Amino acid sequence: MTETHGFGATWPLTGRGPELDQFAAALDDASLGAFLVFGPPGAGRSRLAAECRRRAADAGHPVSVARATAAAARVPLGALAHLLPPDASPTRPAQLYARASAHLPRPTGPRGRPVLCVDDLHLLDTASTVLVRQLLDAGRVFVLGTVRSDLHDTPGAAATAVMAEQDSVRRVDLAPLDEARTAALLRDVLGRPVTGRAVSRLHHLSGGMPLPLRELVRAALARSTLTSDGTVWDLTSPDVPLTPHLAGRLRAQLRAVGPTRKLEVLAACGPCPLAYALEHLDHEQLTALERAGLVTVTRDGRRTSVRLAQPLHTVVLQHDMPEVRSRRLLLHYLAWNEERGSRRSGDRGMRAALTLRATGHSLPGAMAEAVRHAADLEDLDRARRLLESVPPTQRDYEALHLLGQALFRAGDCTRAEWALAQAAALADDEREVRDTLAARVHNFVYGLGGATDRCQAAIEECGSRVTTTVGRAELSLLRGAAAFGAGEFRSTLDLCTAFERSRAALEPATARLSVRAKLLEALSLASLGRADEAVAVARDAAGTAIPVSARDPYAEVTAAVARDTVLVNALTAAGRYREALAHGQRPGPRGGRRPFDPYESRWLAMALGRAALAGGRLEQARLLFAEVVRATRTQHAALYTEALFLQAAAAAQQGDLEAATSALEEGRRAVPSDAAPDQAFQAAPEHAFAAAWTAACRGEVGRARHLLTTAAEQARSRGHTWRESVLLTDLTRLGGAATAAPRLSEIAAELPEPRHLARSALAGAWRDRDPDRLLELADRFHACGADLLAAEAACTAAASLRTQGRERLARAAARTASAFLDRCQGALTPVLRVAHAAARLSERETEIALLASRGVSNKQMGADLHISPRTVENHLNRIYHKLGVGGRGDLAAVLRPNGHAP
Repeated sequence: MTETHGFGATWPLTGRGPELDQFAAALDDASLGAFLVFGPPGAGRSRLAAECRRRAADAGHPVSVARATAAAARVPLGALAHLLPPDASPTRPAQLYARASAHLPRPTGPRGRPVLCVDDLHLLDTASTVLVRQLLDAGRVFVLGTVRSDLHDTPGAAATAVMAEQDSVRRVDLAPLDEARTAALLRDVLGRPVTGRAVSRLHHLSGGMPLPLRELVRAALARSTLTSDGTVWDLTSPDVPLTPHLAGRLRAQLRAVGPTRKLEVLAACGPCPLAYALEHLDHEQLTALERAGLVTVTRDGRRTSVRLAQPLHTVVLQHDMPEVRSRRLLLHYLAWNEERGSRRSGDRGMRAALTLRATGHSLPGAMAEAVRHAADLEDLDRARRLLESVPPTQRDYEALHLLGQALFRAGDCTRAEWALAQAAALADDEREVRDTLAARVHNFVYGLGGATDRCQAAIEECGSRVTTTVGRAELSLLRGAAAFGAGEFRSTLDLCTAFERSRAALEPATARLSVRAKLLEALSLASLGRADEAVAVARDAAGTAIPVSARDPYAEVTAAVARDTVLVNALTAAGRYREALAHGQRPGPRGGRRPFDPYESRWLAMALGRAALAGGRLEQARLLFAEVVRATRTQHAALYTEALFLQAAAAAQQGDLEAATSALEEGRRAVPSDAAPDQAFQAAPEHAFAAAWTAACRGEVGRARHLLTTAAEQARSRGHTWRESVLLTDLTRLGGAATAAPRLSEIAAELPEPRHLARSALAGAWRDRDPDRLLELADRFHACGADLLAAEAACTAAASLRTQGRERLARAAARTASAFLDRCQGALTPVLRVAHAAARLSERETEIALLASRGVSNKQMGADLHISPRTVENHLNRIYHKLGVGGRGDLAAVLRPNGHAP
């Protein structure tokens, strides 16, 4: 397990840089006499003040510290007693100020001034508050104070509020951390990235407050709910335990406003209507709870709802509530709700879900509504548990069909097919047959992967039961999806085109099928290299309204994620990486909150990872792929091997050979060893790509070029033009421009899209060592977000300019390469390591130089390259002479193995 910060030690202060800068500016400003930090409990007021104290002391300011408490407030000057002379007395206020002022430490520098830090300033007694105010007004101290923003009835609260309004006081209000800063803090603490879904869950539970977040992480680590696979940290369950310390703080917060028994109804049933809440709480109590920030009252149309404001309050109340009381509260609320006759679309689902929680069984015929209610709350784990709780003997078509969908979205694709196959056997009418078949094909293609024969068999089995015109059209589309899963993109495109031609004669209910056809068409066009057309079709699909199926509780989320995934893939194929990342990372239809474990979101993560990898955002790509690997490792779903291979390629391009080799080997073990070459390519099309980059990272550039050439030929034979173009471009980057340029020119002639034209031009310029053309193309690739490719082209141009004696232009090109490389998150490809030397070395010498810099012996290099050790030694002597180095140690430094910018 990775080393983390000690949990007895102070956490790093992440995300509070602006506040620290404001403190430093205030301390240097002679017109300011105080810096007050306001914030709710757990926001990190004391932690920020501690860092401010440290910085003040480092700058030469003498610092005194006081801690105000409710107990110390009962004694005059209780919190400041240790800072005052022994004879100081609150009964003699005139002498008190003089003695306190004289007792203050003296500054050591000309600009230093005493800093008095008072934690919980609002809890000071009256005498202490008056003294601090006198010292502040006289300019004798600079006051650094923390104040709870939710308390207004303490002795010093009113005086503190007046003080904060002075012109000489700088006030800072600490807001909760946003999700991005929560992710950064967790990474700083844990030493490795944390998956997006784990960040989202911990951020939601903690409300972005550092103190609850710290306690949640501590408990999750202790209970092994938060674990690392060596690459990323992730939660194994959405249920995060609480530490006794955090649970005690939460209970104290709840008790501070009165008996917690009144709040149990909100924990058991919430959110609930205002009218029902008022049967348990009167208006005054509810108003007090709202002012204290414990409950939230929201209005949606004519309905007003009440819920607990903090998720952790719900957790601790549910934990403390006896099971009998919880069930009694649920049943009482259900009876009240039924009597009132709520007619909203989600009410039946809510009642079905709560009935299941209270009694262990759901309402007759209401399982779909219960699952939809869980889906609306983005609680997919609850939806799965709802369905699995149905006894096997009572599982009808609806229960099995919904269970299959829930298992698919949990990533358990093998069990999903088991449930869906049983549902298919129980289907009574054509609509049920088609719905279940569509779910099975979706699971075969995007879940199990490589199950082409089983997918085709399922389609043929259902063919005789589909007789309507619309049904046959949908069957044709499902055949297209199966063909896409088999890599037969031209067949998929033909079927989608045929569907669009016949759609006008079909009934209006085919709008949903039309969007599915467009998404399939866009994916096929992108794979065939027709990326600009793919983007246009994907945008058209994104702009088409889809009627949500009443039989599919996940339809809305599925449709939104599918549209985003296809458009991101199309934009990536078109080389518009920056645009792809911006689209995929925008807030979704539910305000950006992600469900805990949705399988569809992993496809979107893969699409974003591809865009990040192609654009050179290598750290971002590795995290996205690691998330997918982590989520699919136990089920070995279709994305598992693909994500591993892409993770290996990203690590290799950062020069992380150990991580690249580990991911590559894990991916290889997941591919059937007895598969034919064509089947292996279909099951793991990224294998050669990952193996090539790992070999290049190891210094075996010749082997890397061979792997890329072979994979490009395979892709060409199957019509996978997008993949072929990418592989040939990487071949160019690894010294194979002469091999790649002719075929890239053919692709550009067949498909004269900007991306193909640019790749063809790049291969030609690299082959000809044309620095001016390389620099022009570097700017073009940078403009679309391909910063790593742009950096490599500019770096190569700088080397060529240097050999031509154009030193001034070479330095400018090197600066351009460095600027592009700053965006590439630790990139260290062979081009970046040897570009300045490659202009003077042959391809074989470059390869030997890279291997030697990694410490490979002459004998091992000879065996790998099929030459004698004596020939290797001759090559090395020529390399030393050309580069002006004395031996292997100097060679390693010249080739920059540590990733310094060119």
